[in-house]
Amino acid sequence: MSVSYYIILNEFAGGGSVKNLWPKIQAELDQRHVDYKIVRSTYSGHAQLLANQFAKAHADDTPTTEPRYVVLAIGGDGTLHQAISGLVEANLEHPIPVAYLPVGSGNDFARGIKMATNWHSALNQILNCTAENWLTIGSYFDTNKQARGVFTNNVGIGFDAAVVTAANGTQTKSLLNRLHLGGLSYLSAIIGVFYNQQAFPLTVHIGQHRDIYSKAYLVTVTNHPYFGGGVKIVPPASVSDPNLDLVVIQRSNIFKLLFISFMLSMGKHLKLKSVHHYHSNKIHLIVPSIEYGQIDGEEMGGRYWDTYFETKQYPFWIDPTI
Repeated sequence: MSVSYYIILNEFAGGGSVKNLWPKIQAELDQRHVDYKIVRSTYSGHAQLLANQFAKAHADDTPTTEPRYVVLAIGGDGTLHQAISGLVEANLEHPIPVAYLPVGSGNDFARGIKMATNWHSALNQILNCTAENWLTIGSYFDTNKQARGVFTNNVGIGFDAAVVTAANGTQTKSLLNRLHLGGLSYLSAIIGVFYNQQAFPLTVHIGQHRDIYSKAYLVTVTNHPYFGGGVKIVPPASVSDPNLDLVVIQRSNIFKLLFISFMLSMGKHLKLKSVHHYHSNKIHLIVPSIEYGQIDGEEMGGRYWDTYFETKQYPFWIDPTI
């Protein structure tokens, strides 16, 4: 079956480095005689709109329709987040598969599904794919805002979100991205936020079980092991697992936080008393104070939280085994 790619290009990803990289990607596509159409995402939320409009225009397509369309997001995790959000919003009977070329800052989803880190090799894993792969993604419903959404990586509240906000705002992020050291922008942000993030109250509902934390510090619902540009927040997590993982880290004194950070860097933090791990396909979080959030590395702003998380499946046109 022939495949036609609808490319959503975010030239601003990777601190603007994607703009310089695109001619090389395009030359590879043309050399391989790939059928594609390209559109450019020019503002926040544009990729979501473009994906949604494309999906609605092909609502009557079936898996046997020629050619088979694939939406290819070229950028970072945020670009993928917007693209898949637009596709899911279209609510098609036969969802259009999504692909992702990881050329952004963090590229955590690529790590999570074991994609190649080199863009040329990653492109091969897309172009040589022969069938869609249904992977687990997260979904949420916020009762306060009556808002729904999906995520491929994670949703963070508290420290996690503060780090994303600080990393996105740092003046050195563009330089680090151009040097292919985008993950360092998260490291510098972690150091800056470390002393300033305050504890907040949190209630966790898992089925009939309820836990209350008076001093939550980092709260992350994740779909795979990584967050923050390669940090393993939940080493055993997997996109092949129909469950989500929740990590709650409580606020401690500075020495305990430093120790937790050290153990986190080694992937051994889940055994610590101040770290709480949940594994379920349904999670309900309540935060009665205004706390910032992040979703797939994108800022969500400050809000009260009364949010339900679940999993769903979506087709990806990526074969990481190639």
